[in-house]
Amino acid sequence: MEPKRTGSPGDASLDVRLIPEYDGSSGQPISEWLDKLELVCRLRGVDDVTSVIPLRLAGGAFAVYSQLPIEHQRNAAKVKAALRAAFEVDSFVAYERFVSRKLGPNELPDAFLADLRRLAALFGGVSEKALACAFVAGLPGSVRQLLRVGSRLEDLSLGDIVNRARAVLKDDFPVSLSDTCLGAAEPRRRQEQRMPDSASESEWKCSAECEQPSERTTGPPSRRSRGRRCRKPGKRLWGGGLGANLLPHSMLTKALPSVRLRIDGTPRNVLVDTGCSKCVAHVESCKRWTRRPVSLLAVDGKELRCQGTGIVSLEQNGGRRATVEAIIVIAKPLGFDFVLGMNGIEALGGVTVSKGPRVSFGSESAEICSAGVDAIRLEERDFSVAYDPVTRVWSAAWKWTGGEGPAVLKNSVKEYSPSAWARASYEKELEKWIQKAWLVPYDCRRYGPVKGLIPLMAVVQRHKQKVRPVMDFRELNAHIEPFTAAADVCADKLRQWRRQGANVAMVDLKDAYLQVRVNEALWPYQTVEFRGRRYCLTRLGFGLNVAPLVLKAILNFVLSQDPAIKRGTSAYVDDILVNEDVIPASRVKEELERYGLECKSPERLVDGARVLGLKVHSEHGRLMWTRGNAVGDVPQELTRRAVFAYCGELVGHLPVCGWLRVAAAFVKRSANAATKSWDEPIDDGTIGPLLKEIAARVKEHDPARGIWNVSGDRARIWVDASGVALGVALEVGGAIVEDASWLRRDDAQHINMAELDAVIRGLNLAIAWKMTIIELMTDSSTVYRWIADGLTGKSRLRT
Repeated sequence: MEPKRTGSPGDASLDVRLIPEYDGSSGQPISEWLDKLELVCRLRGVDDVTSVIPLRLAGGAFAVYSQLPIEHQRNAAKVKAALRAAFEVDSFVAYERFVSRKLGPNELPDAFLADLRRLAALFGGVSEKALACAFVAGLPGSVRQLLRVGSRLEDLSLGDIVNRARAVLKDDFPVSLSDTCLGAAEPRRRQEQRMPDSASESEWKCSAECEQPSERTTGPPSRRSRGRRCRKPGKRLWGGGLGANLLPHSMLTKALPSVRLRIDGTPRNVLVDTGCSKCVAHVESCKRWTRRPVSLLAVDGKELRCQGTGIVSLEQNGGRRATVEAIIVIAKPLGFDFVLGMNGIEALGGVTVSKGPRVSFGSESAEICSAGVDAIRLEERDFSVAYDPVTRVWSAAWKWTGGEGPAVLKNSVKEYSPSAWARASYEKELEKWIQKAWLVPYDCRRYGPVKGLIPLMAVVQRHKQKVRPVMDFRELNAHIEPFTAAADVCADKLRQWRRQGANVAMVDLKDAYLQVRVNEALWPYQTVEFRGRRYCLTRLGFGLNVAPLVLKAILNFVLSQDPAIKRGTSAYVDDILVNEDVIPASRVKEELERYGLECKSPERLVDGARVLGLKVHSEHGRLMWTRGNAVGDVPQELTRRAVFAYCGELVGHLPVCGWLRVAAAFVKRSANAATKSWDEPIDDGTIGPLLKEIAARVKEHDPARGIWNVSGDRARIWVDASGVALGVALEVGGAIVEDASWLRRDDAQHINMAELDAVIRGLNLAIAWKMTIIELMTDSSTVYRWIADGLTGKSRLRT
């Protein structure tokens, strides 16, 4: 039950329902709500507003309040400051709204001025003169002209200007707005004196294209309304409606977008006019129409005499049908039998006009509906993905663990500051994100209260000489449980790709994650702060745990629609390997773009390309791979985190590393032994020199290189073990295609058992390559005898 009354020593009969609930999602500004709350409390004699505020908060607003410390909840100033910080727009947004604010339909000038004052106060206030200029600039053009008649506005005070505007608007108040789909009609003066007393307001509303009097009226629009019609170029006002049919010289008609459609069963020449809100039909093209007084005005100011309105049936060549209302004319507009306005375009599923001009509708349009692509929805356990064929946009929504997300994320860190040399590139990239609307200013009125702040940070991509802004999604990821059982493994994907032969190419998506929109309901959880302003990320973020799975689901779906493309492609995140013996890479690129995915130009491996961080090139008629990134310098300040990051850069997912793999593992083990935490400085004097020696040897002769192509099912495995490590190497066709090594634990296991362990790991590596004929090479006679006895059945291996 909702509490109705609260009290104070001054008055014990305050009905809190006098104060509206505030949840942060309504259009009411928080300052206005707080002012009303304080006014009610003052009038009812309640001195302690902190006892009333929480009773009328809900949703995100109550979540903000509940997170305040108890001592702050008892302080009215602290509570109001917290609510204003969460839900009041910042000074930049307030200024943008101030300069763009216009008098709304049915809005009183005093309310308009009050809102201008409120917005101005949010960015520091303006003078009365500036406020008067903003007030006049926000009035309709016709009202501004009347205000200037007979006096200089510069000589009037703000109060006088408001009084004059009030008087003008009282006589010129809009009765109704046009229902045109392209925009509202200009306001028209009240015409009650010409309305029958019994006529309802709805009977006098204007149509999208022309004024249609109700059955109670007997004549065309009044002379007064005709006399006021606009004589300026562009769309014209006629009886409250808009029309935009062009009547240029006849030589231009060939350049107009036209198409053949069946109108009431008969093929007709149709002009497509997106500036006309209703269809217009020649009298011979419509079988069902009724005569009524209707007028239509063209953009050149000429009046087209109309016969009435009717219902017509539209049919495309592909069979799609629609029934729409049309205005009937006796003269063919520009010689066309029919003008297809916006009501007909919408009924046919949208239109695309391309070069030619070529006109296509709905599902037959390759541009607007991706050549017959229907709406798509993919449901997974941890996310859902949808594709809109009209806008050609993919959108994703993650699913919360347990079905419900957190009320508010707790993080308050805005940014992990990038280094000084990376700052300029980092900020330039973020500015590009804002220009492309990947980051948009956060509007609490539209999106609701902010529910999360994601820290920004910079990642340096050395191979591209680029700084990429990324976000720390760790707190948000804790509330999303990804289903990773079917996730791709980079090493496995590399093995598959290296078996595809030499006639292959790479197709890479441009800004892959940023091509996928995030459902708007989740934007409050993806906010960032940049240069003192709050933005929300509208796209899929790099670092979100389900982002790779979303991209995989999208690419798997798109690439599986054509059997040839499915057979000749393999994708890993945003990289797609194309076997051009099966399908040309250009065909794959076209298919991706048909589904709204923008790609870079294909790169053939024989011409040199990057593949999952490796550089692949042709050398002496064979494809070879090398390290994709230059080896950087050893970090100046060594911590466990810095050592592990540098060693990861040295070996990463490289297929062959030789001695380097064991050396990197040994350095990491030494760093673990020398520290107790990830960010503790390393005082050991041996790790730094060892890293520098390793880096120098790698720069002089890098062991990370090898042949790219792998074929056949026959392989030789080299295995060995020592007191320090185990090692295996897979040889195919006389070349090592992959190696691996593991440091031994500090245990008392016999060396023969370590040798056997190396054999098992080597066999696993060969199986991962799908080898069926395996030659095992070991220098341990004991292990050789164990394996031979087991294979011949002479003895059984103990397990």
